[in-house]
This record gives sequence, C-alpha cells and structure tokens, in this order.
Amino acid sequence: MTGSGPWRAPPAQAAGRPPDDVHAAWVLWLAATGFALIGMLLNSATARFADLPVATRDGFRAAIENAGEAGLSVEALFTAALVVGAVLAVLASVVTVWLAFRLRAGRGWARTMLDIVAIFLVVDAVSVVIGVFGGVAVAGQRGEIVSFAVFSLQILAGLCAATAVWRQHTAEAMAFTAGGVRAGE
Repeated sequence: MTGSGPWRAPPAQAAGRPPDDVHAAWVLWLAATGFALIGMLLNSATARFADLPVATRDGFRAAIENAGEAGLSVEALFTAALVVGAVLAVLASVVTVWLAFRLRAGRGWARTMLDIVAIFLVVDAVSVVIGVFGGVAVAGQRGEIVSFAVFSLQILAGLCAATAVWRQHTAEAMAFTAGGVRAGE
C-alpha cells in the first residue's frame, strides 16, 4: 500500500493542517495551561497565611504596621492577594490558549510569545523541585496530599511547556510558522 485509503492521513501541508510537531506543541500547550491553572486555583483555594515562612509573615505584618492603617488585616490582605492571583491565573490561561491557537495557525510571533510563557512555567517548576528537595516547601495546614497535587501540577506544567517549546522549534515547525498569512485566517 502506498498511502492511499482512509487509514492514511494526507500530508499536513497538502491538507492545510499544521505539521505534526506544531500539533503536538499545541496539545502540550493546552495541557501545560490546564495543569498550571488547576494548580494555581487549587493553591489559591487551600493556601493559608499561617503556612507562609515566619520571615514572610513577619514582613507582611511589618508592612501593614508601617502603612499606619489600623483597619487592615494581614489575613484579609493575604486572602485578597490569593483572589487577585487566581483571577490573573485565569487571564494568563486564556491568553496562553489563544497563543497556542495562533501557533497552530502558523503564526511565528505566537511561537515567540509562548517561548516567554515557557520561561515562567519552567522556572516555576524548577523552583518547586528545588524547594521540595531543599526542604523549603512544606505542606502546612492544607495537608500533604493537596500540597503534593499542587507541586505536581506545577512540575507537569513546566515539563509540558518545555516539551512544547522543543516541538515548536523543530525544522518542520519553524518552516510552518515562518510563512505569512495562512489560508482561512
């Protein structure tokens, strides 16, 4: 059999589809975004002020006292920061998914922007690994299982992002995203 029949997909360029490496990078970006978003939302939902290192808690309290605002509660500000962080995580996820779709459409600028996103996810994953093995990352009041889930999601997001960057920089993917405007866009 020489490539005819329903069991054989047509070449990516002939069908107007992205090459396999670009498609794989797209899937990996969707996975990385999902892992990062779930991890951040889980972290925001379960983090407690008491779980912070003592020096960080003291720094927060000193900043509140120096502000001279008696009505401010450190715990309330911490909760507000978690809510703002969760909202920013959702917005960053939406932008990352949009960039992944632009990559899949053959946009080289989207590849460059996703490279920048990958830097943040990989650095986050590496810092988690260093924190866990260095003894800095602790479960705190939320428990070991939830902490393990949050740490695992952060690491998975970084691994998916790093692999996506590798796949979106292969020769075939670079040729696909180096062109101009694609048909249908």
